[in-house]
Amino acid sequence: MPGVTSVPNAPAEIRGVINLRGNIIPLIDLRVRLGLPSIKTETDALVQLLHERERDHLNWLKELEASVRERRPFGLAKDPHKCKFGIWYDQFKTESSMVRATLQLSTTIQRMDEPHRIIHATANEVLRLAEKGNSDGALALISARRNGELAALVKLFADLRQTLMDDRREVAVVLCFGARRLAVSVDMVEAVERIPEENIEPPSAVIDGLHTGFQFRIAKRVRTDQTILLPDSGFFHSSAGAN
Repeated sequence: MPGVTSVPNAPAEIRGVINLRGNIIPLIDLRVRLGLPSIKTETDALVQLLHERERDHLNWLKELEASVRERRPFGLAKDPHKCKFGIWYDQFKTESSMVRATLQLSTTIQRMDEPHRIIHATANEVLRLAEKGNSDGALALISARRNGELAALVKLFADLRQTLMDDRREVAVVLCFGARRLAVSVDMVEAVERIPEENIEPPSAVIDGLHTGFQFRIAKRVRTDQTILLPDSGFFHSSAGAN
């Protein structure tokens, strides 16, 4: 993706214009055009969520310490699968579509599992020591977890946020309609290929019934025979104000 210059008062799906070898070309955000959040919006929201889940665990251990010092019940989640991060983590493992999971991203998330489980298991150990009157031992265990597993988890949260930001690389695909050009921002390009006209069909009744508001045709890829949705030229022209 080259540098993008914004255009005042443009529709939401128009990111702006790019300069391609001296040619100024309008840029359409395909995600926004399809009614989805932009990759920046999606990534920023996930980064913010990770900041919040990190603070949750800093506050979790702080509350555990306060419950020992003040001799009161501890009311936060002891089960690592029941806290907000644990719920998100389990969902990530079963729904890879949540984020574009690169190897580095998946590895960082998997490394969070062990310190996260140990931190939550600390609650039962600490409360048992406190019930036996060994408050000093309970507080010493909390301190060890804060300097050990919690510090490691905080570092992994920071690594994960940085990986998400580094991994946010879009591609600009330039489309040509006669003499007119426009660019479309996409997450990735799987293939560049020609589809013969005989492999393209009108939309089926099923697609028509979705009421997407977009015109799609059905096409088959030559090499794989895979069925794909093919947007017609009006899908892009209506956004860019082309004739």
